[in-house]
Amino acid sequence: MQGNLSIKGIPVQNIYSQCLSGKYMINRRYQRKLVWGLEEKQKFIDSLLQGFPIPMIIAANYIKSNGESAFEILDGMQRLNAIISFIEGEFPVNGHYYNLESVAQTKIQMEKGELAQKNPTLDLGSCSKILDYPVPFSICDTNDSEKVDESFRRINTGGRTLSKQDVRQAGALGKIPDLIRDCSIYVRKDSSHSNIVDLRNMKNISLSNRGLGYGIDLNKVFWAKHGVITYENIRMSRDEELVAHIVSYIANSKDAETTSKYLDSIYDSSSNQSESINIAINKIGYETIFKQFCFVFDEIRKTLESNNSIFKELVFSDRPNKTPSVFQVVYIAFYKSLIVHNLKVANYKNLCDSLRNIFDMHLRALDVDTKWNSSDREKLSESIFGVIKCHFKPKSGTDRHLSSWVESLENILNESRTEQVCYDFKVGLHKFSDGSGELIEETFNKIIKTLSAMTNSKSGDCFVILGVADKEKDANQHLDFYKSEYVKYNDFCIVGIDAEAKKYHGSIEQYERKVLQMIEKQPISEAFKQEIKSNLVTFTYNNREILMLKASRSEKPERYAGDIFKRTLSHLEKVDRDLEFDFLDSFRRESKQAQM
Repeated sequence: MQGNLSIKGIPVQNIYSQCLSGKYMINRRYQRKLVWGLEEKQKFIDSLLQGFPIPMIIAANYIKSNGESAFEILDGMQRLNAIISFIEGEFPVNGHYYNLESVAQTKIQMEKGELAQKNPTLDLGSCSKILDYPVPFSICDTNDSEKVDESFRRINTGGRTLSKQDVRQAGALGKIPDLIRDCSIYVRKDSSHSNIVDLRNMKNISLSNRGLGYGIDLNKVFWAKHGVITYENIRMSRDEELVAHIVSYIANSKDAETTSKYLDSIYDSSSNQSESINIAINKIGYETIFKQFCFVFDEIRKTLESNNSIFKELVFSDRPNKTPSVFQVVYIAFYKSLIVHNLKVANYKNLCDSLRNIFDMHLRALDVDTKWNSSDREKLSESIFGVIKCHFKPKSGTDRHLSSWVESLENILNESRTEQVCYDFKVGLHKFSDGSGELIEETFNKIIKTLSAMTNSKSGDCFVILGVADKEKDANQHLDFYKSEYVKYNDFCIVGIDAEAKKYHGSIEQYERKVLQMIEKQPISEAFKQEIKSNLVTFTYNNREILMLKASRSEKPERYAGDIFKRTLSHLEKVDRDLEFDFLDSFRRESKQAQM
C-alpha cells in the first residue's frame, strides 16, 4: 500500500482522548464485529499493566464527511475497544476497576453522571502505568479506498486467529460478500446507518458477551434463541456461513454446492463459481434476492412463534445433530413453497406442528459421518416440501421482489417454443418503427384479446410479456430508436420497457399505472379484469425491466367485446355464434382433463 508510512507509539491516555473526539473509524464492509469476550479483554489490559509487548494497531488516514481527519482502523479494533471499555469501567482486571479520578476526561464524565465509579478501584499508580503505555501504531497516509481494502485483506488473510468465514470476508469486495453480509445483519439485527462507524458506537451493534452488558443480547438473536448455531459459533461467524449457503442457493440453485470449498470459491472474485453467482445476482437483482431471503426467513420465524416453539426442540425428538444443515433444508423447503411455487401460509400453527420431529422422520440421512452434497440437499428439501406443502395455499397476485420471475422468464421463453398458444411477446406499447413514438392502444387491446383467447384455448397459466422481442429485426429497430442495448437469451432479445417508460411516462411506476388504466377500459368481465390486474408484475432481468401479464382459465370461456376468441399457434380466431355450444362442450372436457 503506497503512501507515507509512520510507525509510532501512542500513549493509552492519548488514544482515549482521540476516541472521545471521534478519531477512530470502523468500516463495516470488511471489519469484524466486536467478538472478544470478558476474559480476552482482561488478559489484554493485564498485558498493558505488566508491560508486556502487544501487537501493532494498523490504521490509515481517513477524511470524514465534515472534513475532519481521523483514522480508519484496519487491524486492532478489538484491542482499542478493550482499552476504551476498561477505562470507562465496563469490566475489572484482577478484580479491580479503573479509577475514574485518574484522568481528567473520565473525572469530568463522572461528575456529569455519564460514567459511574465501580469498586474496588485500581490504585492510581497502576492506572498511570496503563495510561502511559505506548501502544504501537502503523499509520499509512493514503485516502485510496482500494489500497485500504487491499491492505486490510493482506493483514487478515493469514487467518490463524480468524474463523474460516472471517478469513473469507477479510477485505472481500463485491456483490456476493455484500449480499451475504446484508442478509446476515438482517437476522442478527446489528445493522448500522452507514458502513463507516465510530469505534465508540461499535459496542451498540455488536453481540453481547457474558459479563459485558452492551450491544445486542445474544439470547435474542434468532440463531442462538432457536439453537441453530451456538453462541461461540456465532462469534466465529458461522451464522454467515449458513446464510452464504442459503443465499447462493437462492441466486443459483443449479450450481450452488454445500461444501466449505464452494464458499471459498464464491468469495474469490477470480473463480468461475464467483463469476457464475455474480451473473445470477445481476439477472435476479441484488435487492430481489435480499428481500426474498428476508421474507422467507420472516415466515419461518412467524411459524415458530405461532406455537412459541424453539426450532431445535421442535425438529429433534432427541439429541440435536447438524442443526445448521437441518435449518438449511427447512429454509429451502419454505423457499420453494413461498417463492418458487408462489404460495402463502394457510395456517401457521398447523405448519409449525408439521415440523415436529422431522429430523427423525425425514432427515436421518444427515446423521452420518460423510459430508452431504448438493444432490442430498435437493432431495431432502423436496422431502420436507412434500411434508409442509399442504399447509400452504395459492396466492393471488405476486410481489415482484418475492417471486422467482427471472427463472420463470427463462422457463417461459423456453416453453413458448412448444406451447406457443399460451405465450406472446411484445417489444412495447409505443410505435418506434416509423419514429413517431405513438402509443398504440390497438396493440394493447390485442394483448388483452390474446390473453382471453389463450385461456379459452389451453388450461394453465398464459402470458403476454412486454420488453421481449422474438425477432432480432424488431430489437434492432428498438435499439436505433431508444439507443438502449438489448441482451440475448437463446433466440429472444430482451429489450426491456425501461427506455419506453422513461421517455413517455416518466417512470416504470407511471407506466404500470397507464397499463392498469387501459385494462380497466377493456371490454371484458370484471372478474377477468381483476385477475389480470392482480397478476400484473414488473421485474428486473439483467438490468432491464420486464412487464408480465398473466391469466388462467376460469370455469367458463372469457369473452372479449361479447365474442369468444380462441388461439391457434399465434393466430386469433373468433368462435362463430352458431358453434359456441360445441365450443363450450370442448372447453369443459379440456378443463376436466387438465384437473385429472
